[in-house]
Amino acid sequence: MVRTYVSFGLAVFLLNTASANPWSEDMRDQPSVKPQETQVTTAPAAVPAGGKELVQKPTDLTNLVNSRLAAGADLENPHPRTPESVNRGKQVYDLHCLVCHGSDGHGGGAVGKKFVPPPMDLTLQYVQIQPDGQLFFTISRGSIAMPYYRDVITQEDRWHIVNYIKNVLGQQ
Repeated sequence: MVRTYVSFGLAVFLLNTASANPWSEDMRDQPSVKPQETQVTTAPAAVPAGGKELVQKPTDLTNLVNSRLAAGADLENPHPRTPESVNRGKQVYDLHCLVCHGSDGHGGGAVGKKFVPPPMDLTLQYVQIQPDGQLFFTISRGSIAMPYYRDVITQEDRWHIVNYIKNVLGQQ
């Protein structure tokens, strides 16, 4: 009886060992990049899935400010402030912006309360008088404290957010 159990145990062990393939540990042994360990670069010949990006990456703080001002002068909002555009802007705002800027745009979102300095109050006249292209640039490429959303929000939806900021938050 003991001999049967030993034989059975040995057979199971050999079967498991024999069925192991050289690639069975690949997922565990693969090279991986830990969060914030290194930056993944894009191939120079790569084309974004949503078409050519309208605003280029700033190289330093001076270039950030100058590029934002240039975007305000050069970029026209291709989406009129229709109720459909404003509604779409609200949907995307609620998904990506509300946590920092808050539902009223004053910068008091749940995550935004933790930041120093706090997120920009989007209802301020300073924000509301900016050209659409300048706000689009800020959403696309970020600001001094704000991260960029170019890789997360499509160009079209960024324009809809601008319409929402100007049409709804600007009226509060």
